[in-house]
Amino acid sequence: MTYTIARCVLFATTLALANGCGVGVQPLMPTPAVFSEVGALPLVDVPPERRWTPRRVFYATTRQRTNDKQRVDYGNRVADQVSMGMAIVGFGDYGTTWADLDVASRENPREQELDLEFSGVVETSRVRLSDIGDGTNEADETGWLRRAFNESIEETKSGSVLIFVHGAKVNFYNACVFAAQLDHFMGRDTTPVAFSWPTRQNIVSYGLGGDVQRAYEAAPALAMLIEMIAERSPATRIDIVCWSAGARVTSRALDVLAERTPGEARKDLRIGTVYFAAGDVPRKEFIPLLPDIHDLADRVVVSVSSNDSALRGASAFMGGGLRIGQTGGTVDEKDSAMLASLERLEIVNVSLGSDERGFDITGHRYWFDHPWASSDLVVAVSAGLAAADRGLVASDHPSIWALPADYPAQLRDDMVRLGRVRPPGE
Repeated sequence: MTYTIARCVLFATTLALANGCGVGVQPLMPTPAVFSEVGALPLVDVPPERRWTPRRVFYATTRQRTNDKQRVDYGNRVADQVSMGMAIVGFGDYGTTWADLDVASRENPREQELDLEFSGVVETSRVRLSDIGDGTNEADETGWLRRAFNESIEETKSGSVLIFVHGAKVNFYNACVFAAQLDHFMGRDTTPVAFSWPTRQNIVSYGLGGDVQRAYEAAPALAMLIEMIAERSPATRIDIVCWSAGARVTSRALDVLAERTPGEARKDLRIGTVYFAAGDVPRKEFIPLLPDIHDLADRVVVSVSSNDSALRGASAFMGGGLRIGQTGGTVDEKDSAMLASLERLEIVNVSLGSDERGFDITGHRYWFDHPWASSDLVVAVSAGLAAADRGLVASDHPSIWALPADYPAQLRDDMVRLGRVRPPGE
C-alpha cells in the first residue's frame, strides 16, 4: 500500500508539471488554423437572428446535484440517476459584442482573451441508472429532447449533434464550456451536448483507479444518451469528441451499443465522426474494440503525439501499457493488418514530420491548444472530411496520417477545391 501511494504521489507530481486536464475559468481556445491561417470564416453562416454572444449547451451528467439552493450545479459524488438539461455559456463579459467575438474567432494571437462563464443552468429531466440497462430509456424528457433540443437541431443547416466527453480532474463547468467552444468553432452549426461524468478535481483519485472505475461506470449512461438522441430527435448525425480519460467512457459506451445493436440497425444510431483526442485508454484494451466501433461510425479518428506528458505518466505509474494517444511501441502483425483493413479509421500522428516542420506538437492539450491540431479536429468533425481531403498526408501505414510542413496551404487548397473557402484574391 505504501508503494502504491508513493507511486501515485510521484504520478501527481509529474502531471502537475505537465499540461494535463485541469479546472479553472477557461478562456476561449486559441483560434484553429483553418480560420487564422487558411481564411475560413467561423461565424459567417450564423443567421442574424442567432447572433448573440452566449451559446446554449445541452448536458447529461451522472454527477450528483449539489445542495446549493441558489443555482443548479453538480459536484463530485456519483448520482444514481442521469440528470439532463441546458446551460447557457457566455463568451466574454457583458460588454462583448458579436463583432468583438467575430474578430477574436479569427485572430491568433488575440489582443484580448475572452473568458467563458455560466450565465445559467436549467435541469429539465432525470432517469435512474437502474432503468437504463435494458435500453428502454424511459426518461421524463420534458422540454429537453422534444422541445428545445429538437428545435436547436432544426435551426442548424447540418442537423448534427456534437457530444463532448471530458477527461479526468475537471468539473461540470469545464465540460460545458469545452463543448460550447468546440461548437463555436464549428460555426455554431451543431447542437452541442456535454456529457459530464463524476471525475474529481485531483489526479490522485484517477491515479489510484477510483476515477477510472467511475469512467467505465458512466459508459451505459452515455450509451443511453446516444440512443435517446438517435431515437427521439431529428439529428442527421451524432458526432463525438472525447479527450483523455473520456476515451475510456466513450470506447466502453460504444462497445455497449455494439453489443445490443445488431447489423444494419447500427446505421439507425447515425453516429458520424468519433474523434479520440489524446486518449488515455490502454492500446491492448482499445484495439479489440475497434472493429465494432468502426462499424458503428462513419469515421473514427485517433490523434497521437510523441510527447504527451500526462499519458506518459499514466502509462508509467498506472500500468496497462501504452495509451492510444501515444506513439512508439509495436503492434503485432495481426493487429496491424486489422487496423489497415479499417477503411474509415484515421490515426493522426501530430508528431510525424516534425523535423520537416521544425516543431513538434506536444503536451496533453495539443488537440485544443495548438492551432494546427485543433484545426484538424474542427474540420474532421464539422465537415466530415476524410484525411486526404483536409490537408493531411499519408504515411507508410494506410491508417496513419500526418500534418505536412505546409499544412495551412494544403488545407486551403483542399477547402478551395471542395468549395468551402473562396480562392485567394476573391
